[in-house]
Amino acid sequence: MSRLLLIAVPNFSVHPDLVQEEKISSIAESFASFEPTAIAIEKNYYVEEEVNKNLDSYLREEFILTYDALEQFSFRTAEQAGLAVLYMVDEIVNMSDPSLDQVFTWVEEYQPSLLKEIISIKQKADAFRTYDDIQGVLEQINSDTYITLIQHLHASINIAGDRYHQVGTAWLKQYFEKNLAIAANLERMIRHEERIIAFVSEETLPLLKNLLKNSNRITLEHPDSYLTRHNSSNE
Repeated sequence: MSRLLLIAVPNFSVHPDLVQEEKISSIAESFASFEPTAIAIEKNYYVEEEVNKNLDSYLREEFILTYDALEQFSFRTAEQAGLAVLYMVDEIVNMSDPSLDQVFTWVEEYQPSLLKEIISIKQKADAFRTYDDIQGVLEQINSDTYITLIQHLHASINIAGDRYHQVGTAWLKQYFEKNLAIAANLERMIRHEERIIAFVSEETLPLLKNLLKNSNRITLEHPDSYLTRHNSSNE
């Protein structure tokens, strides 16, 4: 059975202090010890050619990485693993009909008790960000406890609205469509590759991991063992 190392990364544009390049390079080296035959990232296939041109320039030391966490990790890991191509597995889905802001506006006006519940869960999720280093954040957002918390958040969002205005469910349909497409793209890849690393956003991981785990066609590797390995090698 093919093996997949699924890794959520934080948004560096929101958390620029986590762009710690030496640590990222060291962690990427640990990820590369998985010996991937392919690396996938959560970007749409429309940009695949551009991303791989940038990767080629990076491998020739002619490209400076930006505050794009997916590229920071995938480019460095590809270099360490001796891979010259990345695969895009995202799907373009309209996430604005309704937008999450519209869901919260409804809840604020019509379901104030549900809003308090959602805020409470969100605060618990934010409390996971107790580290100011990239390794600690990676460990936290990839942990089963954090993923379960986000799943509880989605369950609360689902009941936003009423029988005539299913605003929460409507937003989650968009989220599910995006994740189902990513899962399908990864499973198609796995038919041709034995060992894949996939870098995705922290928002995508909770549902995507569950979808892939239940397919029974993939052995999911947990990032913890590679983060721990990186930590041990630096002691």
